[in-house]
Amino acid sequence: MIKQGDEDELYLIQETIHGKFYSPSQDDDVQQVIQELALNYESNYERLTTMFQFSPSKKTRVHVYTDREQFYKIIGRQTEGTYDAKDNIIKVFTPPQIRFVPSLHSEYTDQLVHEFIHAIIQQIHPAVGSVKWLDEGTAFYAALQLEDALNQKHHFREIPTLEQLNSPTFFDDYGSSAYFYSGLMIQFIVDEYGLESLNEIIREPLALETILDTTMDQLYLHWKAYLQ
Repeated sequence: MIKQGDEDELYLIQETIHGKFYSPSQDDDVQQVIQELALNYESNYERLTTMFQFSPSKKTRVHVYTDREQFYKIIGRQTEGTYDAKDNIIKVFTPPQIRFVPSLHSEYTDQLVHEFIHAIIQQIHPAVGSVKWLDEGTAFYAALQLEDALNQKHHFREIPTLEQLNSPTFFDDYGSSAYFYSGLMIQFIVDEYGLESLNEIIREPLALETILDTTMDQLYLHWKAYLQ
């Protein structure tokens, strides 16, 4: 059992090759949920660490909550998952029903992968977290959530302006569409400039224009044409 500041007591439920999974409950359904999360996490670990050319020096710590209200209280906001860069811990809400509902299973196991990508790229360079479209777009793209969204042909809002994309309130204002368009921007960068360039940007997020040899205005216009 561990104690995390003022948080509830957490039990180590499962330890894998690359992760440690904790929860405030040791119930059977919680253990089964964590088994599913751990399996999907490990199945994506090599792909993602290879993709970003980075392996965490320690096992990733994951706090799993199956009670939504308890999770919101711990996090202090309404979200399904978060990566806390201060203590390098991933915290996720995952409902027990993921074992029985395929759509929920993929949604919430992908959520953990999404947060793991945040952990990777913010450990590479903490400033990535301050460029929201880069941080969230990379996670949405690399977790294959963008691919799922494109396959399912969801309806999203109109293409945002560059000002909206760079706005600190973009994700509040645009909701799920913000993740979608940020993911499309990352896909565009990879398609047009290569994965190596994306990795350079992650390592020097404030040097994007130099790395791509273009201005942000020009990049936006080319991306918009790419979408249309």
